Amino acid sequence: MRWPASSVRTAWSFPSAIGGLLAAGSAAVILTQPFPINLLVIPAIAAGIGLLLIPALAPILLVVSVPVQDAGALHLGGTALTATKGALAALIAVTAIHLLTRKDDIRWSVIAVPFLGYLLAQGLSLTQAVNLQAGIAEIFRWTVALLAFLTVLQAVRSGRAILALAALVGLATLGEAAYGALQSLLGIGPKSFEASNDLSRAFGTFGTPNTFAGYLEMTGPWLAALAVWGLIQGVKFGRRYRASRIHGMNASQRDRRALALALILSLWSGGTALAALAGIGLSLSRGAWLGISAAIVAMIMVTGKRGFLASVLGAVVIGLFLAAGGINYTPPAIHERYDQLVNQLHFFDSRDVPVTPDNFAAVERMAHWQTGIAMFESDPVLGIGVGNFNDRYRDFYVHPRFSASRGHAHNYYIHAAAETGLVGLAAYLMLILTAAFTCIRAARSAPSSLGRALGIGAVGVTAAVMVHNVVEDLHVLNLGIQLSAVWALAVVALRYLPTGDLEPFSGEAGSGE
Repeated sequence: MRWPASSVRTAWSFPSAIGGLLAAGSAAVILTQPFPINLLVIPAIAAGIGLLLIPALAPILLVVSVPVQDAGALHLGGTALTATKGALAALIAVTAIHLLTRKDDIRWSVIAVPFLGYLLAQGLSLTQAVNLQAGIAEIFRWTVALLAFLTVLQAVRSGRAILALAALVGLATLGEAAYGALQSLLGIGPKSFEASNDLSRAFGTFGTPNTFAGYLEMTGPWLAALAVWGLIQGVKFGRRYRASRIHGMNASQRDRRALALALILSLWSGGTALAALAGIGLSLSRGAWLGISAAIVAMIMVTGKRGFLASVLGAVVIGLFLAAGGINYTPPAIHERYDQLVNQLHFFDSRDVPVTPDNFAAVERMAHWQTGIAMFESDPVLGIGVGNFNDRYRDFYVHPRFSASRGHAHNYYIHAAAETGLVGLAAYLMLILTAAFTCIRAARSAPSSLGRALGIGAVGVTAAVMVHNVVEDLHVLNLGIQLSAVWALAVVALRYLPTGDLEPFSGEAGSGE
């Protein structure tokens, strides 16, 4: 049957005309933009089309952008357009479009409730703030973390998307750790970061060793859990392959491909997790050492009774090693950091201690703790105002040697109480505990083996953050995005991830465990 020529022309002329007009309009827009924006319009359009076609790319790009920081940022009208801001805007737009056009189910998690509660507490504390701009900036940082949590929860809908994210997070972790290693071994960085004549503290792209180590704490345990899962899957697929290959190459093709991908995932994730561990070591961050130790213990404990017994045995062995003076045989830089850590783990009045080069760090940290407590005591309900620690520091500092703020209280729990009072501290504790319990549930009860691995990794990350925050503030820069993504993926693992063990490698769900 032949369609009339007039019908063909009518059917194709209108869309073609619209397409031509859009192309001409786009070209006109590109030509009228100033440099260097005109060079970025076409890649931006291509990226937008790619994100619409593959929505899972958006959360992947957002999470991978975290260590980039300000590198390559465009400054437009006094505002810096960073890779993270661009990725976040793209993720929100793509998620909204797909919710409106594809009728995807709207996902939710109980973690969002204390998240919103903490934001509300921060908003209430603004009534006590002397610097509203700083307070609003901090609220925006936490709002971005919440948006990252909700959009990652909404956009990631397959095991393959999670493994693609793991591959790129591993790449970002490896790059960050390698950059930090170069800084440490070549002595690149401020003089205050020098630990010895041969070693300097690594700080990566984050500017400070503690924040650098904090990022690696948020990726290393997660990657380690996936490495173990990939190895277990590789053994399983190896058995299947040996059984199916007797029927020919075609019959064993799927198992052979799954075996190769599982082993590649295990080697890559394991290698990058070790790189993260090395980076944490080179940061010489005492808080990170405690955090990653807590992560390892927590991950082992949630694997079952054997894991619990193994963690107890490991703790006993480490305790005996330290009690026997084993730390004396470690490199001098590590020995010195360990001694400083021990000195900081007991509370003392910084005003009664003479400051010496050996105890400078411990006294400074304690002085900031006491200053934060003084801020909290001035208004126990709402605090001094979110984001106002620096602005109010000189009104409360307790030690004349440390009259300048280092940016936070060197303890996020004290910091939250100082800025947002009991209301904010209670909301934050509810947030971190709700996230921790959700991650534990995923580790123990997720319907798929990949889901349980994601839960175990999330338990490790959360434990590291909870412990490291006792001596630091890890809710700075864009680290909240990384942490929120880990929590969101734990929720996906618990409630939404397909159950088939072949699904991440072949896209086939429901093949069973």
